[in-house]
Amino acid sequence: MLLIATICALLLERLLGQIDWWGRPLLLQTTVRGARGLLRWPELWTSPAIVPLLLLPPLGLTALIEQQIENPFVSLGFSALVLLLCLGPRDLADDLHEMLRAHAAGDVETTRRLARALQRGPRPDASHRSLVGAMFIQSHERLFGILLWFFVLGPIGAVAYRVASRLPRVLHADGNTLAADFADALHGLMAWIPARITALLFGMAGSLDDALRAWSQLRFDPVSGDVAGWSRKTWAVLAETATGGLETDGEDGGGPTLPPNFEATLHEVMSLQNRALLILLAFFAFFATGAWVSGF
Repeated sequence: MLLIATICALLLERLLGQIDWWGRPLLLQTTVRGARGLLRWPELWTSPAIVPLLLLPPLGLTALIEQQIENPFVSLGFSALVLLLCLGPRDLADDLHEMLRAHAAGDVETTRRLARALQRGPRPDASHRSLVGAMFIQSHERLFGILLWFFVLGPIGAVAYRVASRLPRVLHADGNTLAADFADALHGLMAWIPARITALLFGMAGSLDDALRAWSQLRFDPVSGDVAGWSRKTWAVLAETATGGLETDGEDGGGPTLPPNFEATLHEVMSLQNRALLILLAFFAFFATGAWVSGF
């Protein structure tokens, strides 16, 4: 059922992506505004206690509704709807296509705005930051991280990762507080394994040798002593390994080469994401089929 719900949600996301207003995080923004109206103690919003207060209600509501559903087809529809709402908020391919159009039209301002938006979110250390790496991190945050948690825990897993991945940006609006640091730590913890699985998927979809070589080189990178150092290492592994997967053998057989220009790079990122998604769905199908067969 989870596999069917996943496919339905992905197809609906592609169809709804053509609507201008789709992809805006209205549900989360409305929820946070409502919470700020109810919890009017400024010191609470700088305390780590605000993180479970914002995380637990949507998890509890999702679990309660899921528990009340007995019809398998209604359960399938509910799972697909929850996953659809958790994906995004925008499909990465839509943003990349918009960036390509702006770049082709010579619209430098729009291109820069979209590039800045893609780099807004979890980031590795400065030595591992790049626009291409940020695209792969966004791909994980918008798609792969949510799908992996959905496959493990169902709708609750998708909601948990969706909220956990957005809370740091919400809480950093109040500055670098203990609440924001705790949200960053929770996000990094929930992304630790999925980000590495996503990095491996991108490697399998591209040049696996180059991806694994980039990953192995990160073993010798020192982890900064602050609390968030291990979290930034996670994003560095994802960014560098996935970018390594972009490399292909040169036409003269002289070794790995990167796409020749900006447009080719964006197209290759989209292609790599699609291939990695197909690999992930194939694994989903394998395990779902195995679970189905073992039931007999």
